[in-house]
Amino acid sequence: MKGQRFSSLIGQSLRRNRRHFLLSGIGVIIGIATLFFFTSLGEGVRTTVLEDVFVIDQLEVVDPAAAAGMRRGGLFGGGGLTDHTVEQVRQIEGVKEVYPKMKLTFPSRASGGEALMGRNMGVEFIADGIPAEMAADDVSDILAFRDHDQPLSCADDEACPDGRDCIDGTCTPRSCDPRDRASEPCGEVGFCDRDTEICALPIPLVISPYLLEVYNGSIHTALRDSEGIGSRLPRLTEDMLVGFEFDIVFGHSYMGRSGDADSIRHRARIVGFSDRAMQLGATMPLPYVQRLNTEFSGEDAADHYHSLLVDTYRNEDVAPVAQRIEDELGLELSDRHQRAQRAGLLILLITLLFNVIALVILAVSALNITHTFSMMVMERRREIGLMRAIGATRRQIQALVVGEAAVVGLFAGAAGIALGIGAGFAVDAIFDSYVGHFPFKPDSLFAWSPWMFALGLTTAVLFCLIGALIPAVRAGRVEPAAALTGR
Repeated sequence: MKGQRFSSLIGQSLRRNRRHFLLSGIGVIIGIATLFFFTSLGEGVRTTVLEDVFVIDQLEVVDPAAAAGMRRGGLFGGGGLTDHTVEQVRQIEGVKEVYPKMKLTFPSRASGGEALMGRNMGVEFIADGIPAEMAADDVSDILAFRDHDQPLSCADDEACPDGRDCIDGTCTPRSCDPRDRASEPCGEVGFCDRDTEICALPIPLVISPYLLEVYNGSIHTALRDSEGIGSRLPRLTEDMLVGFEFDIVFGHSYMGRSGDADSIRHRARIVGFSDRAMQLGATMPLPYVQRLNTEFSGEDAADHYHSLLVDTYRNEDVAPVAQRIEDELGLELSDRHQRAQRAGLLILLITLLFNVIALVILAVSALNITHTFSMMVMERRREIGLMRAIGATRRQIQALVVGEAAVVGLFAGAAGIALGIGAGFAVDAIFDSYVGHFPFKPDSLFAWSPWMFALGLTTAVLFCLIGALIPAVRAGRVEPAAALTGR
């Protein structure tokens, strides 16, 4: 039987028995819609929770002795990881790179914000430092994320940043008068340090998107209907904050001061947002933190890191690398990573539960298809007998029934996917209308990937074929003589 003729026979059968096929496909449509809906919902929630909130692909290692460090140093103490530890972790198979992180180990405060908030405000300043290359790609400001206090070689003035001239092959800061507001000797980005009376560049900072979400979803939401300055706080965006500058006083805060060392005032500038930044605070290039810790907390404070960020070559390497870090080096993963693993497992189990329900619906639908196709085989005995009499083989008759089931599966699968997407849009609309803003509130609860569409169609066709298998075998056994004589 030629392919064109075979397709024509399937089309004729579908048109003649469209009511039967529609009834048999309803269960498949509902089952595929359920499967597609909950699979895309689980993927969407997993993406939001594990990639935006916990950032599970970031393996962060901490020292088990860090708790003791917190007790010794209070809020700003801790850390016991050294360069030797960095090399040990780097030698583990599957590790691509290791990035040390170091916190400021002394009190500091930040002040400013009139341009954004309407008045200057002061807060405790908590920060850490990371290697500049970790966040270089996340910078969207003209000020680069690097150590601007390091000596910079040059051939001419053009090679130097704002506020510096090339003298004897080195970029040297210009002298300036902080009381002279008319001239701008320090350029667009630089500023005149009032203590040293030379041009300087702000300390570049990157901020975690989590901090912005916490402000917009919690602080701004809670205070917008209050009285006083809280009601005037604006909702912030990344574009509003990039390029924003404020002052930092190192060594003195609202909670205390750092020993006998004199405090230092410096300007800082937000240059971008990065998942590598600390979640509640700011992150600057590591050399700034090392120098400041040495000055205010001593040499030892600049030799110990507080955590290590570990990049692996593949996602499959994360689990074995984590296991070796814990078993062989005696280190621990951050609580955030462990919470992400538990959250991921919970999301997976819930998604699997609802998918099992969808598969049960499809199994019942397969039984319904078996019944429908069995009835149609009985009704078409004479037709099948005539086809056998004019030369159709058993396999061709069986292929005809199976082909009809496959077409039903394709149409039912497509309809189920469309119904699942429609239900997803409806849930998103309700969610957006009735649920207020909160940190990391997603634009959509669902994530649709090409493999989900393939899964929906394949599953629909598979269950239809399973349901049509027994009727197809029965159809192939119909004898021409018996069918034509009505026996």
